[in-house]
Amino acid sequence: MAGKKAIIYPRSLKEISLRRRRQLAEDLLWFSKYSPVERLEYVDREWEQTQRFIETFGFRKHGTRERN
Repeated sequence: MAGKKAIIYPRSLKEISLRRRRQLAEDLLWFSKYSPVERLEYVDREWEQTQRFIETFGFRKHGTRERN
């Protein structure tokens, strides 16, 4: 696909800024607080809420449309 940029992954922690490393550590700590079952329940609940929103309001009412 033309126009797509390749993802460049860091080769070591030194290539990741200190701020981003802290953020990643916080995210991992938060993530590890929940069991896989709890995480799946959260994802399922979020999916159901999104589907209800779409059924109630639809896409077009909130500015989304097909792109040409």
